[in-house]
Amino acid sequence: MVSIAIIGGESSGRSSLAAKLGKKGNETDITMYDFTKGKQILTIIDPSGYPASPKPLMTALAMVDMVLLCIPPKGMDAAAGECVIAIDLLGIKQGILVQTMADMSNPYELQENANTVRAMLKDTTARDWDIMAVSTNTFEGMEELKEAINDLDEKITAQHLSTADQPSRVIIDHSFNVKGIGSVVLGRVTRGTIHKHDKCSIHPIKRELEIRSIQMHDIDTTSAPSGSRVGLALKGVQAKEVNRGHIISAEEVCSDDIELECNVSRFSPGLAVGSTLHMYVTLQSSPVKISGIVVGGTSVPKAEAGNQCRVHISTEEELAFNKDDIFILSDLNSPRQRFIAAGRLPGDNGGST
Repeated sequence: MVSIAIIGGESSGRSSLAAKLGKKGNETDITMYDFTKGKQILTIIDPSGYPASPKPLMTALAMVDMVLLCIPPKGMDAAAGECVIAIDLLGIKQGILVQTMADMSNPYELQENANTVRAMLKDTTARDWDIMAVSTNTFEGMEELKEAINDLDEKITAQHLSTADQPSRVIIDHSFNVKGIGSVVLGRVTRGTIHKHDKCSIHPIKRELEIRSIQMHDIDTTSAPSGSRVGLALKGVQAKEVNRGHIISAEEVCSDDIELECNVSRFSPGLAVGSTLHMYVTLQSSPVKISGIVVGGTSVPKAEAGNQCRVHISTEEELAFNKDDIFILSDLNSPRQRFIAAGRLPGDNGGST
């Protein structure tokens, strides 16, 4: 079981590639595709609302284990560059660089493009990713790409197994009512194992609930391990109360007042006290205001590009998170690239539970 984000600019060929790898499912600001063959189960996510908005990209990246970054024959554009910055800020290590529309290039052009891309990715988490050329018209390279996905799938599955005994956590991306069943949510188990009749809570609304039933790819099951995409029937909460990004777990930090240890992107204009930005964490997002910045133990009005700093943030609404989550600060009005900084909680908590 592996979840894959297929990202890139609007003309990168990402949607055509997603359609060749899976069967189209839910479509909102992200479009989901599913593939099942034997033991291989893929969930493929195309952030179809990107690059008009950065939110679909951040949503897709927060839902997956692996990234396919699509580069068309003309090379990397501004959107691809912004994708690389997002991947780097999130610390995503598993992925493949896909040269799409290979039938429109020759081997020399593909190699030159690959060399240019490799140089641009130096010092990012994508620097060692394989580069593969494919065509969804001639199917050139498609089998090799699937084999590469399988190889990464084995590594990712082993990582999920290592969390089997940890407290379970499910991040929700869709919710709705089903006649005769009641409240149903779709989401992903990101840690531990969930079981039918588990009693837990949903955050940040802090409501106790019970998992009435579990489905994986429309098949009823009594449990689902980390990495699984699941449909859950819930008792104790109404579907209209549940939003994308709500988290089912035993405990989360819930706060609208947060301190973060941040790394400011070297490609950004920096962070300034008093600025209003947008913050993403897991599948949640909220407008935020920067109320304080500390660099090297000293309060400062601004953190420059490349700085490490502690940032005090007020959010417009209460968010749920834990110490392992990565927070991304974004300037939606930036004419160039919109991702400014990545942050984590400085200790065991960042607000009141």
